[in-house]
Amino acid sequence: MITQKGVKDTSLADIAKEVGISKGTLYYYYSTKGDIIYDITDIHLKQMTQELLSWIEGIKNYTAPEEIVMVVFQKILNDETRGKLHLYLISDAVIGNNSLKERFRQRYKEWRTTLENGIRMVLKNRKANYEILSHIILAVLDGFTIQRMVGVEKIPLKDIANTLCSVE
Repeated sequence: MITQKGVKDTSLADIAKEVGISKGTLYYYYSTKGDIIYDITDIHLKQMTQELLSWIEGIKNYTAPEEIVMVVFQKILNDETRGKLHLYLISDAVIGNNSLKERFRQRYKEWRTTLENGIRMVLKNRKANYEILSHIILAVLDGFTIQRMVGVEKIPLKDIANTLCSVE
């Protein structure tokens, strides 16, 4: 419903009606639309992260790190619904939703740590600062999501993945 009508045109009353519960029941669990959107996005991101980590762990040694990074980028960027919801929530947090901002602070730290661990698995024993790479990739993913949503020129994912994995 949110992706069809848009975030601004979907109310908590609309959501309650769609799922067949009373507005009071929904308000008991979610006092704002931002809260429910955050939880939907968070659950989706956790599932996607788990799928990607399981995939990375199951990869045999013959898969190039560049290919792995490119697949991760594609998987995240091709999920347009997640991208729209993520950007909506980020803008709400930046504009002044302090509760949401705090949730994002905690979640970004978790995402960055997860990325760092994933990069360690992908790049194996290369001499790299995995923490710094995780910060860069997280920022790149946010930037790519924005570019994808506004329809910027085609993003050269393969070249970017090659550059990120070219550490010795």
